[in-house]
Amino acid sequence: MSDSTRANFDNVFSMAGDSGQRARDLAGKVREDLRSGADRLRSGTEQFRSQGSRTITDIGRLVRAEVDAGLTRIGVATQADIDDLNLRLEHSEEEIRELRMRLAEAESRAARKPEPLEADPAETAVADADELGGEG
Repeated sequence: MSDSTRANFDNVFSMAGDSGQRARDLAGKVREDLRSGADRLRSGTEQFRSQGSRTITDIGRLVRAEVDAGLTRIGVATQADIDDLNLRLEHSEEEIRELRMRLAEAESRAARKPEPLEADPAETAVADADELGGEG
């Protein structure tokens, strides 16, 4: 941008005797150069911002990895370890709920179907003797 702008300004100063139309044309070129230069500058700024953002993200990842490695070395659980434990805990809680439901069903079945009472051996001997026609 600066080279073409500089050349345009040099032309303006060298055209002191030229017609006004030529000066207006040259001023239009300068204006276009400045506009396109602003667009290029804006584009460059966006690229710089994007590159800076990626760099910050990369540094953040490196710091996080180093902190996780240090915490692991000293025995502190990382977020991944905690997430894994949470999944295992949820699975165990589901199994416990299922076992409680099965236990409740088994208890309700047992309450509905009474087991036969075992007879007293002495009473059984008297009943057997009565059936045989023996003495009572």
